[in-house]
Amino acid sequence: MMSRQRDPERGAGKIAGFVFFLFVAAAVYIGFKVVPVYVNNYEFQDALESEARFAITNRRQPDDVRNDVYKKVVELNIPVDKKDIQIKYPTSGSGPMGLIDIDVPYLVDVEFPGYTLELNFHPHGDNHSI
Repeated sequence: MMSRQRDPERGAGKIAGFVFFLFVAAAVYIGFKVVPVYVNNYEFQDALESEARFAITNRRQPDDVRNDVYKKVVELNIPVDKKDIQIKYPTSGSGPMGLIDIDVPYLVDVEFPGYTLELNFHPHGDNHSI
């Protein structure tokens, strides 16, 4: 009776395919959790730049600017208190003038099983290029 030898490489392709599948699944899961946070930050950054551009031309007071920025914070569900919105807005006796800077630093914790990723954002808006 002839003895059959096992092929030592048999099944190696299945293991590699399974490892590749796990890698792709992990990348999709991480992307599903992290990408929306970056999209919100991008949208918030754009809103800050728009607000800064139009604040001077519309002669908006700093409290009005802060209120509009806070509305966007609430809309995008960004973890920021109203008091954390920093506005550098030079004024004269007759109202706002010159350049405006809006800074809203914040942290977002993204929870993963066994690990918390802390993302630190510093969106900024100004009208310096006008």
